[in-house]
Amino acid sequence: MEYFVNQIDADYNFTVDGVSYIGNPKMNTAMYVSKKVAHLVKNLEAFRNCLVFAEEGIEVSDKLKQQNCFVFCKNPQLSYARFVNGFAKEKHNIDSKRKYKLTDDGYYLGENVQIGCNSYIEPGCLIGHDVVIGSNATILAGSTIKNAVIGDDFFCNENAVIGSTSFTMYEDEDGNKCRIATLGKVIIGNCVEIGACNNIAAGGCGDTVIEDYVKLDGLIHIGHEAHLHKNAELTAGIIVAGFADIGESAYIGINSSIRNRISVGSHSIIGMGSNVTRSVEAEKTVVGNPARLFATDKE
Repeated sequence: MEYFVNQIDADYNFTVDGVSYIGNPKMNTAMYVSKKVAHLVKNLEAFRNCLVFAEEGIEVSDKLKQQNCFVFCKNPQLSYARFVNGFAKEKHNIDSKRKYKLTDDGYYLGENVQIGCNSYIEPGCLIGHDVVIGSNATILAGSTIKNAVIGDDFFCNENAVIGSTSFTMYEDEDGNKCRIATLGKVIIGNCVEIGACNNIAAGGCGDTVIEDYVKLDGLIHIGHEAHLHKNAELTAGIIVAGFADIGESAYIGINSSIRNRISVGSHSIIGMGSNVTRSVEAEKTVVGNPARLFATDKE
């Protein structure tokens, strides 16, 4: 599905076929930028054909304006949300005409699904339209997978939800909370394990990424656009909020919470029950609420 940008500005002749985040832009996508993150506009220097809803007062070079269509407005999130919700409504109208079939093995399969060889899917699962799953996957009863691209040797425990709608809201002119449509995906690498009753939200405007060999215990929530790097290990009951970045081989203890938009460094340890509100440097241990450096790691 494509949107012709000349419907907004006749000086531009390109199409938009998705969304992305100004911190990690993609060509031919829509995004928004507020003054709070105006410094990220420089990320567009290597890209073109983007539709950017930008807050009034943000300075943009002539070069960037030639490469991309900027729509300046008082509330760029509101303008973006209404554009995206209209875009998503058209997509929903198309998807609503697509069909699921009940397989002989007792699970539901959408259209245009790719599943690799030697994969095992138990009854009661649902695999959504356009999902890609690699070889040697094991997906246990009751799990739902949508909006996802998954690598080889994937293991999914019972009743997990992968690719759920992200929790991204905006306020309308009357101050009412309204949902921004989810158009991103979940990208999962090879040899990843998802625990029972996990919820992995799809990216709202980008992708939620889980790299190779990540292991998740049960009852974990991973927020939209979170990024879990290779060999990260998350134990039971953890909440990772949106846009959080969990470093390579990081270990997060039981019932911990990671605030949105912070990073947990590689090979760091988050102690059991910690409430992490600030970024953690690599190879450090933090504990408590709010989490602080463990005594032996203090400089």
